[in-house]
Amino acid sequence: MRKEKRLKKEKRNVITIGISTLLASIVFSGTVFATDLELQVTQDYEKWNTLSIEEKSNTMLPKTFSTEIPEKILESTNKEHNVPKMVSALLEGRKRSLEEVGVTYSDARYNLADVLDIRVENQGNTNECWAFSMLKSLETNIALHKGTKVLENFSERHMDYATSRTFLDGINEKGFNREVGEGGLPVEALAYLTNGQGSVLENQMPFENNEEKIYLSAIDKPVDTVVTDYTILPTLAKEFQRDENGNTISVTYSDGKGNIYSSEQVEQIRNIIKQHIVNDGAVSSMTVGSAANSYNYDKGNQNLFQATAYNCNDTTKQRDHAITIVGWDDNYSRDHFAEGSKPSTDGAYIVLNSYGANAFENGYLYVSYEDFLVESELYVITNSKKIDYDGIYQSDFYGGIFSVNTPSSEGYIANIFNRDTSKEEILNTVGVTVPDYGAVEVYINTEGDLNLNALTKIGESNGMLEPGFHMIDVTPTELTTDTFAIVIKQKSLNNTFCFAIEAPVAGTAYEVVNSNQNSYILIDEKGWVNLIDTGIQGIDLSKSDVCIKAFTTSHQESKDEHIAVKNYKIDEQYIVKIPNHTTIKEFKEHIIADLEQNIYDKDVLITEEEALIKTGMKLQLSDGTEYTLIIRGDTNCDGEVTLTDLSKLVLHYNETEGFILEGAAEKAGDMNTDKKITLTDVSQLIVLYNAM
Repeated sequence: MRKEKRLKKEKRNVITIGISTLLASIVFSGTVFATDLELQVTQDYEKWNTLSIEEKSNTMLPKTFSTEIPEKILESTNKEHNVPKMVSALLEGRKRSLEEVGVTYSDARYNLADVLDIRVENQGNTNECWAFSMLKSLETNIALHKGTKVLENFSERHMDYATSRTFLDGINEKGFNREVGEGGLPVEALAYLTNGQGSVLENQMPFENNEEKIYLSAIDKPVDTVVTDYTILPTLAKEFQRDENGNTISVTYSDGKGNIYSSEQVEQIRNIIKQHIVNDGAVSSMTVGSAANSYNYDKGNQNLFQATAYNCNDTTKQRDHAITIVGWDDNYSRDHFAEGSKPSTDGAYIVLNSYGANAFENGYLYVSYEDFLVESELYVITNSKKIDYDGIYQSDFYGGIFSVNTPSSEGYIANIFNRDTSKEEILNTVGVTVPDYGAVEVYINTEGDLNLNALTKIGESNGMLEPGFHMIDVTPTELTTDTFAIVIKQKSLNNTFCFAIEAPVAGTAYEVVNSNQNSYILIDEKGWVNLIDTGIQGIDLSKSDVCIKAFTTSHQESKDEHIAVKNYKIDEQYIVKIPNHTTIKEFKEHIIADLEQNIYDKDVLITEEEALIKTGMKLQLSDGTEYTLIIRGDTNCDGEVTLTDLSKLVLHYNETEGFILEGAAEKAGDMNTDKKITLTDVSQLIVLYNAM
């Protein structure tokens, strides 16, 4: 294996926004002292941060922070998946059922390759293992959520080049401080998948076994899919006791900050990892892969690429290779591992490598649970969607890599954006990176005012969020002024409000990070404070931002020649994505039409403004144009989402004779409006039902 060094048009417009100065009308009177805020970093980062710039440039940036896992979360791994019993019963016998997508981490062995047609790919002479690993997480996630065995195919080459800096004809202003061929980190791949650069389909930029310089125009490809959610999984840092031969006698586990885990907690954390593999797909990880570590492979120096098992218990080693965890085997014997680096217990992850099917065991390798690095930095993509926005306003293009701890259990972060006034826009979705388990609420002021009394709540998380990035659907809001403010209220499950920030790090890919200094925080009613004035030690605050994104569409996206809709979607002769329990009055407030509008239910004119819109009702314009109205999830056409709707959708998904949805009811069951009903729609309706 080749050791990887450090890392030195979307649909229409991806807008990375710069803001000038604050509106003079906004007053920030509070003060946050440096002692109130603390950068939470791992022991690995503390050690790495003592290196010289030159040494940093030749050593991969370690994971910067880890999260304390609430006891409530650990205990939940012992409970059954929350699926209504009726739904569970209806799904019995289905090959791809919710039972398979639920908790099966109690199984001794599980392999995604047994349920999905996973391509075993070869990175060749490139250093694109990080791209192969993260895109395999995305591809398996999509397949599981769609309920199909076939994986989509995204371009690793595009990820590598789009995030790099120097091209034949100039500089890529959106690139990290890295060059093609220098390798990359999972966090860079995740930034690419959430900031509008990717993902791009493989046929748009196919793999080539080289990393030669190309022209900038070669990366101008249509973005197909955006990651809407990814999770930063818990860290299991390790210290070893070894015998005279180098084999492991015992392992001490911690959270990366020095807090020791019990054996029960370690098992619970592994259950969280396993649960995500089953529910969401492959997990991206890193380990030591270089030939210099051949003694950690069971074949030793005989033939590295014929190895089947790997374990490293040397804590002086640095991670240099990205791998993809696709399963586990609790009973995989410790005796399969090489003498001199045997683990103390049985059990291993099933890992997909990126050196083709002729390497290792048909491309796969068993990596011991006790491997020094395999559980140190784990990421999993938990949801994605086809591009459905026209622009992104974002303060965190390169992604949040640091976590700031505060003395409060809740607080606010905000960013004020300058708007592109050349077009009419509607805000539909807000993205936020959270470094801790917790819940968020989303607020807006369309004129950029951060006064709490001037904010409008437009959305919230559906319960608790895991550490990572999350896109939250919000009440569609028309943007008309020069600026607008997005405010996130965040409450931690650990009773300690943490927030993520993007910041420059010298000697790394993040060296190019800069800021327009328009990020703010508010804690304990002390008043809004610009992030640059908080006094947080250890980072360059003048170039740092809180992590907020705003996704918009134009009016034209939802227009035809007769009407436009401000928050729904026109799909041929249907108006879809109407929330359940919407009244006629509320519906009409979001319809833009110069013609007279009437609502009919089975040819009966409905005049009561507080009556509920039901799936199948008709909107008729005075020129005779007619649209069928679709309430999202309302498969029984009564205007509300109940267990009946969920049961009808499950029966349809199972292709149960006599229960196939048609017409408007089928449209209502297409929760993600991709013109087909899959496991994703069933899962989304379960979430909606549970939120009622």
